[in-house]
Amino acid sequence: MFDYHDFLRKLQIHILLLALAFFGGALGFHFFYPDESWVRLLFMTAITLSTVGYGDVLKVENNPGAALYTMILMLVGMGIVLYSISTLTALFVEGKFGQLLSLQSIRRRAKKMDNHYVICGAGKTGVHVIREMIENEKDFIVIETDENIISEIRKDFDDVLVVHGDATSDEVLEQVNLSKAKGLVATLASDKDNLFLCITAKMMNPKIEIVSKAIEFGIVNKLKRAGADYVVCPNFIGGMRIASEILRPNVVNFLDSMLRGKDQSMRVGEVSVGLESSFINKTLADVKVYDQCSVNVIAYRKVDQDDFIYNPPPEMTIEMGDTLLFIGSADQHNRMEQIFS
Repeated sequence: MFDYHDFLRKLQIHILLLALAFFGGALGFHFFYPDESWVRLLFMTAITLSTVGYGDVLKVENNPGAALYTMILMLVGMGIVLYSISTLTALFVEGKFGQLLSLQSIRRRAKKMDNHYVICGAGKTGVHVIREMIENEKDFIVIETDENIISEIRKDFDDVLVVHGDATSDEVLEQVNLSKAKGLVATLASDKDNLFLCITAKMMNPKIEIVSKAIEFGIVNKLKRAGADYVVCPNFIGGMRIASEILRPNVVNFLDSMLRGKDQSMRVGEVSVGLESSFINKTLADVKVYDQCSVNVIAYRKVDQDDFIYNPPPEMTIEMGDTLLFIGSADQHNRMEQIFS
């Protein structure tokens, strides 16, 4: 794993060593030749440390003390220079400098992001989340520890922001601008990591909406207490899906077409009524949703209720925080967001 701070620390140390050898050597020559210009002193130091050998610029052979100092400088200074240059060269050859530039670019882009989503874990579950985010044209950034998975993600999806790091680390979460994120998806490899991630994310951004994966069904309640707003258990959903396939196959086919059918443009969408919405205290009939967005509201949930009202009546009064469900394209979804949020 690329350690950003360790790389910078090594870079600074070796640049400092080179500067000390260069300017320290010139300072030593200044002690023997106080009347010489600093340009000549620095030039003498440079040809001594680099072993170029242009000549005895300061005529140190006539000064025993200066000659002894020059020999010491060649032995000690050259050792420092060779060690530092070889280390810096290794950092560049190993691609560390390229990784630094890539990380800096990701950080700059992440700082500009607002109201985005953070996907933690791009494995077998996370990759489908990434694909759905792209289909719905959402801004998001991915955190992953496995370099092989990162390579696959960058190969399969163009221009996806991926941070190589531990999603449970405060430092990594700060890099993805979590404090301004709208939502977080926790699809790490273990329930323990997802649990810790939920706690950490809620501490850093109490308003963030979290959806977490649960491998074991028994940990669902713990994840919710840790800060997850929604918990998805793939094993449980898989069992329900198998039963639904034989009990209500047409319903399953319909839902599949909405979630991952060939017509990727149509999706079941949702929108919440915002504080500044002009439709607060009006009815659905007053809003005329179909006339404005060409969609029908298929379900409605009041802000103080857990259950949905399916096929809501036209006289349903709209209140701040209510949620509307509909079927539409990405453009229709954006239009619904604009007029309600």
